[in-house]
Amino acid sequence: MDQKVFFLSGTFRCGTSLLRSIINQNPNFYVTPNSIIPSVVWILNRFKQEHGYKHWTGVDVDKKYKDNEKYYNNIIKNTFKNYFYLHKQKYILEQGRWGTPENFNLLKQYGFLPAKFIILVRPLKEILESWIRVDKVLDNLMSGYCDNLMKPEGQVGQSALALNFLTKHYKNNLLTIKYKDLCSHPEKTIKSIYKFLDVPYYTDHTFNNLNQVDVKKSTYTTIRTNKIEQKIYKDEIEIPSLILKKYKTENNLFKKYG
Repeated sequence: MDQKVFFLSGTFRCGTSLLRSIINQNPNFYVTPNSIIPSVVWILNRFKQEHGYKHWTGVDVDKKYKDNEKYYNNIIKNTFKNYFYLHKQKYILEQGRWGTPENFNLLKQYGFLPAKFIILVRPLKEILESWIRVDKVLDNLMSGYCDNLMKPEGQVGQSALALNFLTKHYKNNLLTIKYKDLCSHPEKTIKSIYKFLDVPYYTDHTFNNLNQVDVKKSTYTTIRTNKIEQKIYKDEIEIPSLILKKYKTENNLFKKYG
């Protein structure tokens, strides 16, 4: 069966678990957990720089099949096809850091583009405070904790790179979803996703009494099952304003789209 793969370059703590719980009610649609495939493709591509690959191309290739890189590239080009071979769904929304420049360029290099991207967005202040709340970070450790999140390889830093890159260079194939819209108007938001992806809408979606997503129970993936809403916490967690000033560019970016 031919499958159509889309990309969810979501930001953690912005509703990806909620999105999965809703869309995965559709038997023809599968939204993945956070994927290892970006790392798999990166490693396979990086192997071309290793001694083993260079020795193979220079010495061990059968001379009847001289275009060895072409054959090796077929491994990468069939990554999604092979990985999702046993999945019965027609539509795959692959969740990972595909929107970062390096990962995006790998998709381009190996012929996975054009493709449609979705990003879930929320104000940076809310994202960081949500991480702090979940990990129970002490006040005196907040600054260092946020610095780690905001590194280019950090959970939030990678999302900022992806959001900045895609909104500048791939906007016509990008749908940004505000977390508050997903919570306040879930049905309308889900319908907008179907329309953007040009996928037939599944009319039996439910938006209350939701099931927890099918991963091991974790504080990172727990969703509220009785009613979709953006919970207002009263524990008064407040990140220092200096942190938002330090990451002014990222703060403005998330504020613009979230």
